[in-house]
Amino acid sequence: MKKFIKFLFCKLLFRVHYYNIENLQKYDRFLICPNHSSVFDPFFIYPVSKNLSIMAKLEIFKNKLVAKILKHYNVFPVDRKKVDIRSLLHSLNVFKNNAPCELLIFPEGGVVKKEEDIGKKIHNGPTFIAAKLGVPIVPVFITRRPKLFSKVKVVFGSPIFTDKELLKDKKKLKESSKNLINEIYYLYK
Repeated sequence: MKKFIKFLFCKLLFRVHYYNIENLQKYDRFLICPNHSSVFDPFFIYPVSKNLSIMAKLEIFKNKLVAKILKHYNVFPVDRKKVDIRSLLHSLNVFKNNAPCELLIFPEGGVVKKEEDIGKKIHNGPTFIAAKLGVPIVPVFITRRPKLFSKVKVVFGSPIFTDKELLKDKKKLKESSKNLINEIYYLYK
């Protein structure tokens, strides 16, 4: 499946170029946190991952056949309209054993279409999970709103570690989440 997705989404429909991909090889267990401006974003990450789980919006799981296929490929739902304890627990369980694993979470929650909306909606989930588990976050910038058959840059940043102390202070957790978004968009430069 990875070869098919890589061919279809990364070579045929888009011309995807990866930068600093070695940052995915520094650790066995980590979060991948990209910006999110297109429904195609997960397809650009999947082919270069090892053992990837993906948190995705609950709405795409309404069709039972689609839900079954997604779950087969380690995609699990999150209800973005509330604090979803079930998806949080699932995220923590992804790292339960010591096997290499990666968890893809979009800290902006949904697709951000307009540039003026960048940074307005920031979710603390990725920072919370990383602090709770002591795993690094690899920030990723993906070309915003790519057009079919255009070049897409996927830039992997250096892994970021969060301190467990953040779990005791909501203000610091929120600040750390905002810093993560800034790191992601800094990779664009």
